[in-house]
Amino acid sequence: MTANPYPHLGFNPAPGNTGTVTALSSKLTKSAEVISEAHRMIEKLRAGTSWEGDAAVAFREELDGVLPTNLKNAHASITKAATALTQWQTALDGYQDRARTLNGEAERAKGNISTAEGNEKTASANPDLKLAGKQVTGEAELRDAQARLDKATDELNKARNAVTSARNAYTAVVNRARELEEEHSTDARGKARTIRDATDKLAPEEPNWFEKAMDWVGENLTDILGAIAAIAGLAALFFAVPVGPILLLVAAAASAATLISRLSDPKVRASLKDGFTKGEFDADFWSNAVGVVGDTLGMVPGIGAVARGINGTARAASASAEALTLGQKLASTGSNTWVAAQRIAAADNPLTTWLVKGAANPATAAKVVDISVAGAGAVTGVYGVAKNAWDDIQNPVAEGIGTGMDGARAGSFDGAAHGATALKTLKVLFS
Repeated sequence: MTANPYPHLGFNPAPGNTGTVTALSSKLTKSAEVISEAHRMIEKLRAGTSWEGDAAVAFREELDGVLPTNLKNAHASITKAATALTQWQTALDGYQDRARTLNGEAERAKGNISTAEGNEKTASANPDLKLAGKQVTGEAELRDAQARLDKATDELNKARNAVTSARNAYTAVVNRARELEEEHSTDARGKARTIRDATDKLAPEEPNWFEKAMDWVGENLTDILGAIAAIAGLAALFFAVPVGPILLLVAAAASAATLISRLSDPKVRASLKDGFTKGEFDADFWSNAVGVVGDTLGMVPGIGAVARGINGTARAASASAEALTLGQKLASTGSNTWVAAQRIAAADNPLTTWLVKGAANPATAAKVVDISVAGAGAVTGVYGVAKNAWDDIQNPVAEGIGTGMDGARAGSFDGAAHGATALKTLKVLFS
């Protein structure tokens, strides 16, 4: 344990090693200089033309990411921290110089206390203090005894007052040292806060679980919306009015959102474009193409119900002797849309009906087929989301298998499920 450098104060009001602070500040300053030089080199490489070719292009693409920004921010943060440490080293020098001065004053105050206590002890031992109450003869002897007693008492009182003054002086020095300690601590906390705040511009901190979750949702939004559409479409088969039609419309809305999300991805658009313009009909093209078709078919019930609702409102308006208000038109459209959604949800799938026409119980068989197709679509839709959350399958071989399975499920179960719903809608619209 390090000895207290201020023994006469009894505590250390200004702890800290200025040499360590100076060394750390110097290291941080040098680190900032190195980072600044690295940033300058990267900027030159990004802007330079002396290096050409595919490797140069790939390298510059990597440099166009967050690295230059992180280096710039790191330089600013480390420079800020180094400046704060330099300021703290200067302040600490001043605090410790004041502490040494106070320690010297405390040493002298302790010496004064020791001297005063010695004088008090001597004054207390004066034999003339015992003259009080002593019997004397003669007026001259009485006056002499009284004078000697008064003098001894006065010297004792002065000695005691000197002890009190010396102790008070020492206490005052200690109190000033306590004030210095508080000033030192407050300044140290402020500098520590400045250094801590300087890290805000360093490379981004690891996001928390909510931010990670939101990032993951954003990255996999298309698959998530597709799974929602498939699950809602499956659930619609199990419920009657009003839940079934509501789920049917939810599935249609989710399909529309899936289509928008899918086509907003530049990679998907590029894949489709390359397929039609360059003949690159690879696994990605077929998966994306069938996905777009499936999403479009999935929208059909919603579009059909809304179209039937608008058409019904238009017919009612033309048949009415009075013009309908906007509120009446909206109410009529909503009502007609809801009726159309109920009819679509309750309608039989023409293709399924044709497939099971030879079954012993065609209605039951058709229901089983519809649920099986929709269920398989929901399961594979959920798989499409789950595989993105399962880190263990994020490798080239598994990714290739996953892409193939995506294409297969999109072209079979998902397509069949969406197609069946689309056929039901067309049956209602053209009945």
